[in-house]
Amino acid sequence: MKPGDLVKVSTKVDQEGIPPSRMGIVVQRVEAIIDYMDTTKQPTDVWLVQFTNGKIMKFHDMWIEIIRSA
Repeated sequence: MKPGDLVKVSTKVDQEGIPPSRMGIVVQRVEAIIDYMDTTKQPTDVWLVQFTNGKIMKFHDMWIEIIRSA
């Protein structure tokens, strides 16, 4: 995944502000660290997506489907 990719966010994500089409453009990768209970910290891929309604939201890459690469 990279900035400019056309993507669709999974229907398993229910977040206010996601338009009915669930379509958007990847804006950038966000550095994120998941802190597990066993003190293991691992980097993960989180992306900012700008939707067709203009809203920008963060999502883990497991919830994003690439429709068309930039």
